[in-house]
Amino acid sequence: MESHTISTQSSPSLEIVDRVAEMEEQDPLDLPPLYDSVDLDALDRLSKSSKIQFEYIGYKITVDSGTIRIDQ
Repeated sequence: MESHTISTQSSPSLEIVDRVAEMEEQDPLDLPPLYDSVDLDALDRLSKSSKIQFEYIGYKITVDSGTIRIDQ
């Protein structure tokens, strides 16, 4: 089981897609839209102050106080 943890100052939604694309060895534009898995406005707005968990193309994503964890 592979896991990645990232601290981000940028948009969590963009960071998640970029990291998953790296893990999948694909171009980010070739992945399914993240908005099919989570409300992007809510994710970006709440990521600094709340814990958010969801699944995206088989990965368990946890965003907690600006830190992103991606578990395969």
